[in-house]
Amino acid sequence: MAHISTFRGIRYREDVPLDDVVAPPYDVLSAAQARELRARSPYNAVHVDMPVLPGEQADDEDYARAGRTFRAWRKEGALVRDELPGIVVVDQTYTGPDGRERTRRGFIARLRLAALEERVVLPHERTHAGPKVDRLRLYRTTHADVSQIFLLFPDDDGSADQSLDAATAGIPPTAWRTAHDGDGNTHRAAAVAGPAAERVTGALQDLPLYIADGHHRYETALVYRDERRAMGDFSADTLMVYLCSIRDSGLMVFPTHRLVHGIPPLSLSRLTELVTPHFEIVGEPATGAEVSRAALEALPGQADAGRVFGLYLPREKTCLTVRTREPAASQRLAAEGFSPAAAGLSVTMLHELLFREALGLGHDDAERHVDYAKSVPDALADLQSGRYELGAFLNATLVDQVRTIADQGEVMPQKSTYFYPKLLTGLVYDALGD
Repeated sequence: MAHISTFRGIRYREDVPLDDVVAPPYDVLSAAQARELRARSPYNAVHVDMPVLPGEQADDEDYARAGRTFRAWRKEGALVRDELPGIVVVDQTYTGPDGRERTRRGFIARLRLAALEERVVLPHERTHAGPKVDRLRLYRTTHADVSQIFLLFPDDDGSADQSLDAATAGIPPTAWRTAHDGDGNTHRAAAVAGPAAERVTGALQDLPLYIADGHHRYETALVYRDERRAMGDFSADTLMVYLCSIRDSGLMVFPTHRLVHGIPPLSLSRLTELVTPHFEIVGEPATGAEVSRAALEALPGQADAGRVFGLYLPREKTCLTVRTREPAASQRLAAEGFSPAAAGLSVTMLHELLFREALGLGHDDAERHVDYAKSVPDALADLQSGRYELGAFLNATLVDQVRTIADQGEVMPQKSTYFYPKLLTGLVYDALGD
């Protein structure tokens, strides 16, 4: 099963303020946000992790510069390697949509890469080719893990959690370093070495691992590993990962809403006609000021929440609430080879019954015609741009559903889950082979 190990992390020197140098993951940053982070500090993680900004043409020199920058930081002493192998514990404190403050605890370690066919690391989402090319080019010039992918472990008996809590209890208060993200969340990180760290990694050795976030990066790491192995070099056989228990009380999943563009214009009557075979209209369409953020965010609280969607037409400023026709919808998907668990997912019903059957958008079309928004306010703001024909608001996939789908060897559409908060890049780096 999984092989997790301690490692000698590379972290910013203690006098470098973390708020100046950490950054959100590259794939959630706009060009403007990335530029602001670059200007914040010459050591900000974006200088290495995001060598090409959205909308820019990728150039080999951009990636080469990222590699030179990472090596220069180490040579200058801005980055310092830990003296002893260990793990890095990360506590993320945030306020959820229900107004409750929570803390999610996990840790960063090394994972020995295993092909997905080995069923050691289990995916749950489809991936597209584009992001993999970017990450592979970065690997080739940095030969380092600049960020972590997010993995879940089952820990049904709680033993791994107990080992992590025991290890964390021994961290001196002065060893914690704190950073903040743009949402106001607090991220605290501290290294743990020695037997305490070994007990934490040892508790996971016989457990399967589930990819929560980072499917593209995991698959890219496998490609890079195989490239290096072909040259007789096994230094890329590991991947830096963040691990969190499925049982963790601070673990939350939010929905990712869909914004559809590049399709024929949709009117309310046409949309109603398209959805009628598989969906029923709930209530009257909301228009103008009635299309409120609160109403869309309340969708999960309605009956049969997993089968209720908000479909917004930005040109008409009108929103339909629709519910799938059950059991006919699930039976239709089951007949096409979906398991009962997959057929019952709201994201499956949306993509298969609305996008594919009604709008004619196949799986590969999603990369060209579907954008994503992590919140209702973000989605509504984007929908006013004039670029989109349809916004689809849906419910979050539950963690137990992610586990079931992965265990069955199935995958969901891309961005079926949004684990919050995101991990900050720059808390620790890992130079491969060191």
